[in-house]
Amino acid sequence: MRRSEASPRPRRRLLLTVSGASVVLAITAGAVVWTGRHGQESRASADENVHVTTAVVERADLSDTRTLGGTLGHGRSRVVRSGKEGLVTWLPRIGAEVTRGGQLFRVNDNPVPLLYGSTPLYRTLRDEGTVGRDVKVLVDNLRKLGYDFGEQPEVGSWVRPRPAATPASDGAGAEGETASADAASGESAEDETASGKSGQDAAPSARPTAADSDSAGAGSPAASPSPAPVQVRRGEGVLTSGVIAALKRWQSRTGAAATGELGPGDAIVLSGAVRVGGLLAEPGDAAGGDLLSVTSTVRQVTVPLEADATGSVRRGNKVTVTLPDNSTVRGHVTALSSDAQSADNAGGEPQLTVTVGLDDPDAEPVRDADAGSVRVGFTSAAKKDVLVVPVGALLALSEGGYALQRPGGRLLPVETGLFAKGRVEVSGPEISEGLRVVTAS
Repeated sequence: MRRSEASPRPRRRLLLTVSGASVVLAITAGAVVWTGRHGQESRASADENVHVTTAVVERADLSDTRTLGGTLGHGRSRVVRSGKEGLVTWLPRIGAEVTRGGQLFRVNDNPVPLLYGSTPLYRTLRDEGTVGRDVKVLVDNLRKLGYDFGEQPEVGSWVRPRPAATPASDGAGAEGETASADAASGESAEDETASGKSGQDAAPSARPTAADSDSAGAGSPAASPSPAPVQVRRGEGVLTSGVIAALKRWQSRTGAAATGELGPGDAIVLSGAVRVGGLLAEPGDAAGGDLLSVTSTVRQVTVPLEADATGSVRRGNKVTVTLPDNSTVRGHVTALSSDAQSADNAGGEPQLTVTVGLDDPDAEPVRDADAGSVRVGFTSAAKKDVLVVPVGALLALSEGGYALQRPGGRLLPVETGLFAKGRVEVSGPEISEGLRVVTAS
């Protein structure tokens, strides 16, 4: 009987002949499933009249990326509070940038400058010989601002604090006493240098004691106990007379009272230069509360991310940022917020904020771009210079594993690697660049 209508032509028809076994080749949208007797050699011949779609094994870089929405701006903001009592008498304008030594605001018409560092001022730095990380902040900033104050005592040396109200005893050095294990016998820092000794050579068991120093003034009825010596540790600074003199010069230059003292609220310590993002007070308000919010001066991108989806995001990961004009710039992850907070007050999914630094924040496309929404491509995995084929070229074997099929029907076992963007990394003893294999259309 003659058919009035031709039946649809199958997408692929292969005539497979295998000795002693029947073989079924099922083509799916992704991998192809090959079913046959385990361990039996297969041989296939293709019908010459059937078109077979093929692909070539290529060598390429492969990366798995995901794109998320972000915001181009100046990064996360933080609130600046004053530690001084009084009234606010001046605030900067929104958008102003403040660098090391510049004033952030004024209280009772006294400037409160910005210092760079990680340790805030938590006590009044007054006494010569005071040791600590907060002193190191002052020392480093004075040096960066161009003030000379001589050498700092070495790490491991012993320093005896000298209260500012206590007159210096005869023979005391102007820089505060740097003591060693021999300090108890009255040997000065200059004597140690001459004899080739240093504070680092002092064994902890031989540390100078307050009792030793008290004996030096035992003949004076007005003598008061001297503070115990302190050993300088790594990351600490020493408030020497030279540092105090440099502090006075800096205070005089900024218009502050040249007291040679620096306490909480006299300066604000932040990690670097800042841009004023908002004002939270006005001149005339009490200075004890929140005064302003600041951000980084460098343009950055922030990306909200669900807390349970950060597994593949790490500090230092490279990203690609697509700007509003569709131009792209490269960047890297600089920080992830340390605490997950609810997406909303109704108990939404916890979120983290990923901060992305741009490799060239001064590039023209970045400078010209308005703050707003951008797209950020995160690379979760990457392989360079590997052999790849379309995912549709994979044959999933019934006994497990995968193979590639040659146009003549021969199967080549492969190991798979990274899957990304419709391609897959493959390797095997018979797999080489330029090899032609069958793939699903």
